[in-house]
Amino acid sequence: MVWEVADGMKTKVRVQICVGTACHIMGAADLITIGDLIAEPLRDRVEIQGIACMDLCRDEAHGKPPFVIIDGQTLAEATLDKVLARVERRAEELIDEDTRDVGA
Repeated sequence: MVWEVADGMKTKVRVQICVGTACHIMGAADLITIGDLIAEPLRDRVEIQGIACMDLCRDEAHGKPPFVIIDGQTLAEATLDKVLARVERRAEELIDEDTRDVGA
């Protein structure tokens, strides 16, 4: 998957949802549907991927499942509301960055 264009500008928010057994049981199955909840103007800025197991649940330092990684930042005890808020905020930041770059 391509996450950057030739000039190095980031084009999409990368969302990786752990769908391993512990995360699945703790709610990751619901998180996979997040693409349907993202505001329409932001959907083309988000790439969602299920990951078989991130092994984050093996170390309590990471928190509790389910786990989601959004542009490299781990979110523990992920809920639809938490993930949606972070993903939409990050997508809006990308749009703002593109707008500034075009105007420069």
